Amino acid sequence: MGLRPLVRYLRFSPFDTATPEGRTHERYRLAFLSMAANLLSRIASMALILFGVGLTLPYLGAERFGVWMTISGFVGMLTFLDLGVGNALTNRVAQAAARENPEELPQVISGGLALLALLAVGIGVLLSLLARVIPWDSLIKVANPDTRTETETALKIFALLFAANLFTGGINRVFAGLQRAFEAHLFSILGTLLSLLLLWLASRQQADIAHLLAATLGGQSLASLGLLAILYRRGQLTFRDLSRNPGSGTLLHDGSLFFLIQVGTMAAWGADNLIIASTLGAAQVAVFGVTQRLFQLVSQPLAIVNAPLWAAYADAHSRHETSFIRKTLARSLLLSFFLGLLGSAILLFTGDGLVSLWTRGTIVVPSTLLAAFAAWTVIEATANAFAVFTNGCNILRAQAFGVISLILVAIPVKIHLAAEYGIAAMLIGFTTIFLINIAFWFGFRFKDQIHAALGRG
Repeated sequence: MGLRPLVRYLRFSPFDTATPEGRTHERYRLAFLSMAANLLSRIASMALILFGVGLTLPYLGAERFGVWMTISGFVGMLTFLDLGVGNALTNRVAQAAARENPEELPQVISGGLALLALLAVGIGVLLSLLARVIPWDSLIKVANPDTRTETETALKIFALLFAANLFTGGINRVFAGLQRAFEAHLFSILGTLLSLLLLWLASRQQADIAHLLAATLGGQSLASLGLLAILYRRGQLTFRDLSRNPGSGTLLHDGSLFFLIQVGTMAAWGADNLIIASTLGAAQVAVFGVTQRLFQLVSQPLAIVNAPLWAAYADAHSRHETSFIRKTLARSLLLSFFLGLLGSAILLFTGDGLVSLWTRGTIVVPSTLLAAFAAWTVIEATANAFAVFTNGCNILRAQAFGVISLILVAIPVKIHLAAEYGIAAMLIGFTTIFLINIAFWFGFRFKDQIHAALGRG
């Protein structure tokens, strides 16, 4: 697909979806809108972080500011607590929308959100109890006794805010399933602006950590609740259907697979810093972390580009329009591979200078680590494009088996290679195992499911 044909999708009016060709154009149009809105949302989030530092650090001080950042970071760490129901709901909504049944879609959305609301309440209660019994003073070490008390209060507030965030995240997943993720991203931008306003007001009063959490997390949740009004106005959310979810069993089953994939992914990738710290020391964690963030300048934009295709695949899969899936997957893989290769090659030759400039000469990155990250980033970007396809086509068991086997093999290998040969060897070894793992599960064990989704079975 060249650049000129892409211009046709830069429009707000929808295509005629009465034909497969029209539906293909409409999927791409909605995907482009979601990509653009997602990019703007990420920029707004970065602006909130930058302004937040300037507004709060001067009066909080390093210790209290560090506590706020630590607790805020729990949001990303605990997203798996929705038990995968949010991701499963994306597929269920896409499937129901494709069937164009005026009764089924409201039932799926209403019942799915009701299930998420119950789950969020349960998680909120559980986290509130944990906030009262876990010895946080040994996990978040602070010198000032007043800060210790403030931390305990902030953690209790966080439990309630995270529960709300869990539910509103599910609302966003509904809009992703409807192929209207751009609307959710626009509301996220409004939430960021609201959070910035609340943060400014709170900082003027020199608010404590709990109020700062309420300003940031609460602002996002309040904005996302506005999406419920849109669903209700469109007749896609009804009170009578809150207790009716014809596919709740499938939702929970698929959710459990997504949950397993999420937890496994966290274990396979999230343990790197701990492995490096325990084998080579904390100083090497800084080298690894800075280099990783540098190459995320390549992988993250490509992830933004591919993310909206999840619902597009799900819609096409439900309609058995395999031609769209084949062509889109091929384009996505090629785009991710070549742009990932280009970006990684640039960073391979400029990365040492950029890191030196970024860290003011504090961190020196070995050329072998740059090369290892360059290779991994190309593979990661391409694999992410493929994962969006498998998610949309509900090929989840292959992913679950792949993640489990990856954990069992990769983590011991990582520990050994890091201790004996360093972090570059650790990453090279993991990359090799990752490729073998994908080849076995998707190229051999579950290849029939892949072929069926592509219309070649």
